[in-house]
Amino acid sequence: MFPFGSRQAPPPQLPRPIPPLHGETTKSYLYRLTVANQLHPDDLRAHLIGARSHTPVTVESLAAATGRSAHALRYALPELRTSAPGADPSIPGHIRRTVCRHCAARRDIFPFAIVWQPVEMTVCTAHLIWLGPPGDRRHHGPQYYIGDLPEIRHAQQEHRKLARRHGREATAEAVAEAAHITALWARRGYYLDRRAPLIQTLLGSAPLTGKLPSGHPVTSIVTYPETVGLARVLVTPRWRYPANRLTKREISQFRREISHHLGIRYDPGDNGYDPLFRWFQKHHHVTCHRSGS
Repeated sequence: MFPFGSRQAPPPQLPRPIPPLHGETTKSYLYRLTVANQLHPDDLRAHLIGARSHTPVTVESLAAATGRSAHALRYALPELRTSAPGADPSIPGHIRRTVCRHCAARRDIFPFAIVWQPVEMTVCTAHLIWLGPPGDRRHHGPQYYIGDLPEIRHAQQEHRKLARRHGREATAEAVAEAAHITALWARRGYYLDRRAPLIQTLLGSAPLTGKLPSGHPVTSIVTYPETVGLARVLVTPRWRYPANRLTKREISQFRREISHHLGIRYDPGDNGYDPLFRWFQKHHHVTCHRSGS
């Protein structure tokens, strides 16, 4: 069944040619095929291409082995539209995430299937499961139920609106910067009032100091409303690509917008350790430098 030379004819259909998920990565689908058919990954590769090598699997051989047309496979598996199965491309504006555990159970799917999703989709809206931080490329993070946290659901809606208004990639860049800033705030215990109730709901208790340790799994969830609110400011051209010189008036306006969109009293003064103020200074410095060059 598994010849070791170069296969000249299409491979026979597998005993269990399970269907792919919509948006699934090719590596995930190939792995699920090996599990469903009780094969070693090298054996599946030998079946598909005739050798246990790293030669890319062709769409045609995968179609023959699964009984699905090449057109259907390309529609379900976005990586096949630009490359061969087994490659590792990136899909602009998308990120790889582990499928929602409830979606997987409902379809009797291996629980760690990986799918490509728009980067602004952090929540499974069908089951209210947190899928992972925006911009985080780790596949197997914890999935929390956020049905008791209306703030997270609202932030997800606002995140999607930002992507439609400013474009998916521009929004993703601003959200990634905002997430870095709000994670530092959480680690230092800044602006705790909005964050503490979310921590209490998720964990049953909140740290006495209000500070979350670096890398804590709920940090991205409890800071998500702050992150999206902050990204609304960071993505706007006025602050991202400022045309005016850095003045006290500009600083005051920036502080007012941050305070309004985040619901905090933002006043870092000249604190060089505040990550948001450092972002502000960096963007103005770059602009002034370019204008003078």
